[in-house]
Amino acid sequence: MAKKSTTEKAKEQVADAAKTGADAVRDIAGDAIRAAAMAAAGVALQRTADALRGGARKAESAVPKAAQPAAPSQGRAAKRAKTTKRTKAKKSTAKSAKKKSAKKSTKATKAKKRATARRRSAR
Repeated sequence: MAKKSTTEKAKEQVADAAKTGADAVRDIAGDAIRAAAMAAAGVALQRTADALRGGARKAESAVPKAAQPAAPSQGRAAKRAKTTKRTKAKKSTAKSAKKKSAKKSTKATKAKKRATARRRSAR
C-alpha cells in the first residue's frame, strides 16, 4: 500500500476524536435523561403520597369518636357540676350583653333611617 499523507492522517485523527467525543456526549446525555426521569418520578410519587395522606386525614376525621365511659368517678362529677354552673353564669352574662348591644344597634339604625327620611322630605 501507498504511504498516507499527513493530511489524511490528520483527517483520520480528527474523525476518531469526533467519534470519541460523540460517544462521551451520548453517555452524558443518557445520564442526564435518567436523572431527570428519576427526579420527575420522585416528585410524582411525593405528590401522590401527600394526596393519599390528606385523604386518610379526612377519613379519620369523618369517623365518629368512641363514647365516653358510662360511670365517671365521684370527683369528676363534682368538678363538672362546678364548671357547668360557671359556664351557665358566663353564658347568661354574655346573652344579656348581646341583647343590650342588639338594642343599641336597632336604636342607631332607626336614627339613621329617620335622618335619611328627613333628607328626602327636604328635597
